[in-house]
Amino acid sequence: MARIRILTDSTADLPADLARQLEITVVPAYVQMDGQSLRDGEQITRAEFYRRLPTLTDLPTTATPSAHEFAQAFRRLAGQADEVIAILLSASLSGLFNAARLGAEEVPDLRIHLVDSRQLAMGLGWQVILAAEAAAAGASAAEIVHLLEGARPRIRILALLDTLTYLRRSGRLAWPRALAARLLHIKPLLGFYEGEATLVGMARTRRKGLARLMEMIAALGRFERLALVHTQAPDVASFRHMLSTIFPPEQTLTSEVGPIVGTHIGPGALGIAAIIAA
Repeated sequence: MARIRILTDSTADLPADLARQLEITVVPAYVQMDGQSLRDGEQITRAEFYRRLPTLTDLPTTATPSAHEFAQAFRRLAGQADEVIAILLSASLSGLFNAARLGAEEVPDLRIHLVDSRQLAMGLGWQVILAAEAAAAGASAAEIVHLLEGARPRIRILALLDTLTYLRRSGRLAWPRALAARLLHIKPLLGFYEGEATLVGMARTRRKGLARLMEMIAALGRFERLALVHTQAPDVASFRHMLSTIFPPEQTLTSEVGPIVGTHIGPGALGIAAIIAA
């Protein structure tokens, strides 16, 4: 039976203990702030990043790992596995997938399967977890890739942002710039599906925003997996209690969104990443 290992990038926002438990290799992306280039998850903590973010004059920028860094990660796995499945940040958002492809070409002796998650944060993270669990259970690479293809259309991310400011300043999307003036004091609700972020709702207060968010979550139906995702939001505990009414709290994962995505959505965001039951 082929030995299969799973690799991803740090935008998956996997809890570190879970990544270790499932033997998932995580290649860090970079956040550049105050003249420093910092490896996500290694050289800056989430708490420090969100504490400093509102004080910065210039918004941080993000950078992908190099092809060489991916090649190094693949070479380290070559002695541990016959095949590697690399599940990565949506190619529509970043050059990271292409960097992994170039890195894989430097390690021709290892069979590497590259998978575009078409997701970010725990939308990517859930695919990585599914793959690692299946690999541990003895599934083949083809079976794992097929599993991911079946799960991907059922993955949803919904989130309430505390402000539109960071999305507008990042310039990554056109509609936040167009709406910024009239949405200055509005709490936007975002959805992310199959590589595209959309504005799915608006609220005048955070309380109303959370109520609308819960309505949207409940309308998705039954869940196979559910993660609470946040960017140092102050009301994580109360939101976790709300979610406990629709999904077992002991099965709900909590993921703090890292600097790569957090740069664009800012502190105080709160939401879910879910796999809808088939």
